[in-house]
Amino acid sequence: MTNHANDTATTRPTPAELLDDPGIVTISMSQACQILGISKSTGHQAVKATGFLADGVPVQRVGKRCIISIFHIRAFLGKPDPR
Repeated sequence: MTNHANDTATTRPTPAELLDDPGIVTISMSQACQILGISKSTGHQAVKATGFLADGVPVQRVGKRCIISIFHIRAFLGKPDPR
């Protein structure tokens, strides 16, 4: 019997792939925390206290979701725009 579960599974991009993809404009809180190497609870605590995930990294709320500009994450990390 063949296992078809892996046939439709998609792999999530790594933090490096997110940072290096010029087509990505915004990322989720989970992805941003993964890139920064912090837990989601630490990220949410920072946003609740300051409105920022880190210095110069504002968070926008869309309904219940928090989205972050990958441009700001790259700038915070000192990583150039991949374009």
